[in-house]
This record gives sequence, structure tokens and C-alpha cells, in this order.
Amino acid sequence: MMQIFWTAALGCLIAILMIMLIMMFRKKYPLNKLNYVFAMNTVIVLLILTVGFIDGRVDMYIDIALSYSILGFVTSVILAKYMGGRRR
Repeated sequence: MMQIFWTAALGCLIAILMIMLIMMFRKKYPLNKLNYVFAMNTVIVLLILTVGFIDGRVDMYIDIALSYSILGFVTSVILAKYMGGRRR
């Protein structure tokens, strides 16, 4: 029963990710596209954890999801600093 639930959750997360990807390519400005990329980072972390529940090895996938989320956070800070420009 739980296998069906996690598989349905995985399908919903993939659908949400595809919708966000389409919306990202429709946007014109780079900052709007970056916001979609940062939101997709969160959905991808949830996707990794859902795959971990389906696979039955949650502990390994939690480590991967944490590493991916830290990488996404550092990337967002670097890009925000770069896009924000310099202050005097």
C-alpha cells in the first residue's frame, strides 16, 4: 500500500518539476529564471527522498539529498551575490 503511495507521490513531483521547467523557459528575465531554478532545487530534493522511500534505503538517499541541498544553497548565495552587483 505504501509503495503505491510513494510511486504516486513520485509521479506528482515529476509532474510539478516538468511544469516548473516549462514555466522557467517561458520567462523572459534571468532573475525570474533563477527563482524557478531555486524552487526546482527544493522539488528535486523531495524527489530524491521519495526515490529513497521507494528503494527502501532512506539513509543513503538522505545523505545525497542533504549534499544536493547544501550545494543548491551555496549556488544560490553565489549567484545572488553575482547578480546583485557591488555596493559602494
